[in-house]
Amino acid sequence: MEKRHVHISKIVTIAALLTFCLASRQVMSMEFQSIDEIANTARTFIYDQMNVPGNNLEVSVNSIDRRLRLKACDQQLEAFSPGYGSRRGISTVGVRCNSDQPWSIYVSVTVKVFKNVAVLKHTVPRNQLLTEADIVFEKTDVNRLSSGYFTNAQEITGKMLTQNLAPGTILSQYVLKAPMAIKNGQMVTLIAKNSVIEVRTEGKALSRGAIGDRIKVKNLKTKRIIEGVVLDNQLINVNL
Repeated sequence: MEKRHVHISKIVTIAALLTFCLASRQVMSMEFQSIDEIANTARTFIYDQMNVPGNNLEVSVNSIDRRLRLKACDQQLEAFSPGYGSRRGISTVGVRCNSDQPWSIYVSVTVKVFKNVAVLKHTVPRNQLLTEADIVFEKTDVNRLSSGYFTNAQEITGKMLTQNLAPGTILSQYVLKAPMAIKNGQMVTLIAKNSVIEVRTEGKALSRGAIGDRIKVKNLKTKRIIEGVVLDNQLINVNL
């Protein structure tokens, strides 16, 4: 009888311990805020802020210390921007509880924005005019492209490379230049105008230039050397 009594006591003790552990876990889950809910609130906030046409987002919340003990919020968690920008896809999102016992926490989030950007399809030498046949579009995280990128072939075709580039190179404004529109020594038309009048006269280019470049030209009528902006392969805009 004594052995049976001891055995039953052990069973009762084990059952009591299990009940205590389960109750403790339930109390903890009720008392402390879910880390996953904090992470999901921050992630949803970024999607809502950046989900615009053309953006293909991938948002991941960086590790939150699982030992964090914040009182469980009896209201829906609110995310907010702390007021400073992101760095290369790393953003910070604030998450707060607006209950009678409020709290807030800042969460680090990595944001990848994927777009189809223009890259070289094959090797292209410098000073060669680019065509659509030289370009292919690849899905790329643009947050890592500090030098910029292009998503439209029309922005690239007709321009030239500033250097020899290999296949797969992402094209940016720093590796492209406009083709020469005016040659050194070319006869050009100088145009000067304001809101009232427009004057045209013959001139001579004293250097070469692309559209938008400022070059020196000689006014053949006055023999003066002045500067003007290349408008096309014939016109140079000068001041009156």
